[in-house]
Amino acid sequence: MKILILGASGTVGKPLFYTLSEKYEVHGTFNRNKPTDVPDAYLHKFDISDIASLDAILSAVKPNLIISSLAGNFEQQLEIHKHLEKYLWEADGRMIFISTANVFDGDVTGQHSEAKAPHPISQYGKFKQACEALLQMGLGDRCLIVRLPKIMDNKTAAQFLKQAETGDPPVYENLYMSFNTAKNVANAIKYCVDTDKCGVLHLTSHDSISISECMELLLAQADKEARLRARFVQNNFLADKKAGYTPQRLTVDSFCALLGCDDLSLLRHNTDNEFRMDLVCTDVNISARFGISCKEIFSSPFATL
Repeated sequence: MKILILGASGTVGKPLFYTLSEKYEVHGTFNRNKPTDVPDAYLHKFDISDIASLDAILSAVKPNLIISSLAGNFEQQLEIHKHLEKYLWEADGRMIFISTANVFDGDVTGQHSEAKAPHPISQYGKFKQACEALLQMGLGDRCLIVRLPKIMDNKTAAQFLKQAETGDPPVYENLYMSFNTAKNVANAIKYCVDTDKCGVLHLTSHDSISISECMELLLAQADKEARLRARFVQNNFLADKKAGYTPQRLTVDSFCALLGCDDLSLLRHNTDNEFRMDLVCTDVNISARFGISCKEIFSSPFATL
């Protein structure tokens, strides 16, 4: 089987490329950051504004499976996925579309399983929902929608610690989220490829955590990881972290501001003033094989994320 990963240089695409390459012939696209240690024959430069170049890649690779992990302009991406749906339908191919927990960002009342109807209010969430609907309608059981929570890696850890230092954006004690790591996601998607899974799947931790608690765990881990501390935090912030670390309470206004959304009327919020953006996986096989806890993620050495 030939696999084409669109966005093979990204947070999820890169480990997915290397993981799937252990068993399959895998090709990947990149725009700016070319993956290292990969023969040029398996890498294809691609700008989402140039559909003609995508046709050339599809003609050369002739993939049986396309995994979309693209980033960039939403309108251009939507056009790309319309193009891919038509190609895969005619080629009898399959699609795995990497989606997001943000398809539920208009409903923060509780946990979100695969059976729950999406309810986005952010432009990002609405775009991802539009792609999901397009591909599900066009490809049916030849499509798998994979929704991901926040992915923790070295870069995200650095961003979180800098956020604690600067307070921009604030750290919230009543915003609960689920998480995963890119490596764990890559292994789970490989299992999905091996077993021809279709439908909708949430690849997520089996619990959730408040942003303030995950920040405390990251700070504690950074204290232990003296060798890595300088890579992530400037000005010796960790030596006096409590001076700058002040969690706040999230409100409807501030939640919508985080999403870049001003239509408060669409937001379904929790009556206990908890904002939950956590996913639940109901697939018992996936949960058993790839279940992970938030504390496990945030208590891990940075180098292993």
